[in-house]
Amino acid sequence: MSRRPAVFLDRDGTLNPDRPGWYLTHPKQMRVYKRAPAALKLLRAAGFRLVVVTNQSGLGRGYLDEPTLGRIHAKLRRLLAAGGARLDGIYYCPHHPDVRCSCRKPLAALARKAVRELGLTLEGSVVIGDKPADMGLARALGVPGVLVLTGHGRHFRRKSAALKPAAVRRDVLGAARWVTENLK
Repeated sequence: MSRRPAVFLDRDGTLNPDRPGWYLTHPKQMRVYKRAPAALKLLRAAGFRLVVVTNQSGLGRGYLDEPTLGRIHAKLRRLLAAGGARLDGIYYCPHHPDVRCSCRKPLAALARKAVRELGLTLEGSVVIGDKPADMGLARALGVPGVLVLTGHGRHFRRKSAALKPAAVRRDVLGAARWVTENLK
């Protein structure tokens, strides 16, 4: 089996709405951006594996537990599947930001775990997200990062030169189009 490149996707603010100071703590709160399933279908058709890599400090803060997070991720998968899209994996850091761990983005441990477990290659891979941690993950992996302007992305757009994204796009579908036009 040949190793395939991946698109490492942030969750909150990239696939589903996010806002400052708010934590998604119940499956009924999960929504996906309208254009997210089309973006994932486009990326899959181009030969990419699709992996969510997300910091979920709500666990470390005690706002939700792991079984609830599992139900949230199950709903995310159902919503994407309703639009004809599917994920190959979801990897998350459960730690509070004050805890020193090896898995919190921008560190690359979760993405590297996905590479090992899913038989991926970093060659031709990319990160799509709305925060500096996502662009930091791209740098840590040595792959391009695409900053989306959904979620927190608009706030960080002014700092995009410092973040060094390969591209800045309106949303995950715009990012997917950039990826398929520039990396395949």
